[in-house]
Amino acid sequence: MGTSALVLAYSAVVKPEDNASFAFVVVGIIAILFSSLTIKIGEGQIRWFFGPGFWRKSLDYTQIDSAKIIKTKWYNGLGIRQLSTGWLYNVSGLDAVELKLKDGTTVSLGTNEPEKLLEAIKKALES
Repeated sequence: MGTSALVLAYSAVVKPEDNASFAFVVVGIIAILFSSLTIKIGEGQIRWFFGPGFWRKSLDYTQIDSAKIIKTKWYNGLGIRQLSTGWLYNVSGLDAVELKLKDGTTVSLGTNEPEKLLEAIKKALES
């Protein structure tokens, strides 16, 4: 997304007669929608969503087999990604907690505090 913004800014300077305002609005909306990832643990579920409540997902505790801290690769990107191992939800950095589900798939949740998230998940799974 940063690259898109740079290309739009460059085109606005090089060809100011072209109207790029619509593209700037689209990039701005995407930036707001994916500006943060909120993860909530409680009521028998792990729930997560982007920005102001966009793209809500959840898992019941009963679906989770195990959890561990992982480092994602830089080329996995940001946002919502389907990897060979499962789904990745991330907005920044390379740290994530990988949830291995009982059906064999995985869901990885990006976080700046993987130790705290893993601790909270393990505590919730024990109760």
